[in-house]
Amino acid sequence: MLAAMNPRTVLPLSVLLAAVALNAAEAPKITAFERSQGWQLLFDGRDLSSWRGYRSDKVPANWRVADGSLTGAAGAALVTAAEFGDFELTFDWRVGEGGHGEVFVRTSEDAASPDRSGPQMQLAGHGPALGGHGLAAPERTIPPQFGVWYRSKIVAFGNRVEHWINGERVHAYSVDTPEWRKLVAASPLAGARDLGRQRAGFIALSGDRVEFRNLKVRPL
Repeated sequence: MLAAMNPRTVLPLSVLLAAVALNAAEAPKITAFERSQGWQLLFDGRDLSSWRGYRSDKVPANWRVADGSLTGAAGAALVTAAEFGDFELTFDWRVGEGGHGEVFVRTSEDAASPDRSGPQMQLAGHGPALGGHGLAAPERTIPPQFGVWYRSKIVAFGNRVEHWINGERVHAYSVDTPEWRKLVAASPLAGARDLGRQRAGFIALSGDRVEFRNLKVRPL
């Protein structure tokens, strides 16, 4: 239950410094073992054939490929061409000074925007917590470190969602439960009645001065 989450803590400095050691320039690849486990690349560092705009057939102009990164500026969200139900998503990311970034899962284009339908992993830019819409306190928090690469993971299985960063779980919560619906109703997202109720949907990216690399997904 969300109410049983651990008190808020700060990730140890050693974990934060480990982010610096990430080889963000490494060319994305799927090993033979990863392929046997069902992993697939969502971005190969060159083209956006697996992506399109939210409620659009085209890639928005605010998203581009630069130096092997998927780079986003303020504007429309980017979504996967395919939908996913239960899955594990891994990706590297960094946010420039004054920017922000978000990843949404199981989004529906019936909603006006991804944040009105899919659980959100907040990256740097809007406070230190990598939480789910800010509806409940995360298990751990990290101070925003602009310009630093991090490696994250999102696991969605049934109504359970987990957020990980640099090998540490920072948030875990259950969606579409009585408690979840109560939290949504008491939040600024009260009008988003279907928030978190999708069992499958698109993975969506949004933000400004945000970069992504090594996006991989594995259906569970």
